[in-house]
Amino acid sequence: MCLFSVILAILFCSFAQAQHTYEVIQVKNGGTISGAVKWSGAQPRSLTFPSTKDPQICDPESRKRIDLERLIIGPDGGVANTVVFLKGISQGKPMLLPEARRFLDQKRCRYEPHVLLVPQAENLKMKSSDATLHTIHMEGAATYNLPFPFPNQVVSRTMHTRISDSEV
Repeated sequence: MCLFSVILAILFCSFAQAQHTYEVIQVKNGGTISGAVKWSGAQPRSLTFPSTKDPQICDPESRKRIDLERLIIGPDGGVANTVVFLKGISQGKPMLLPEARRFLDQKRCRYEPHVLLVPQAENLKMKSSDATLHTIHMEGAATYNLPFPFPNQVVSRTMHTRISDSEV
């Protein structure tokens, strides 16, 4: 069994500026913001990484390299895994995310989803679907080093730390 460590950057929403706490209030006549992030111009070359560990799990097609998917641009120019936020909001509606949107899985030696938001003081559930030892290593918004020796073992951790304005 091979240890496959990756560094995970999890974005999670603090709902507030660095020094203030977000207050949940009843919002009357609230608005909605919607839109799409689009790429313009030539698409950059995708970054790849050599696949050298557990090829039957991580590289079953024997491509020898894995696309890091740092920038995913759809056929219509839409940019995947994009987070847009408003600064300086100190009160409003609660951030109600379904449980499925607070779940991280390692499949074929990659994280799914690539980006997810976890409200401060909420739980993030993690697992590895792969039949090999993985370690989820987080630093920054939360600090954990969690081994996953068994497939489909679910571990839950509370995301306590708030990201400051300078880290965004």
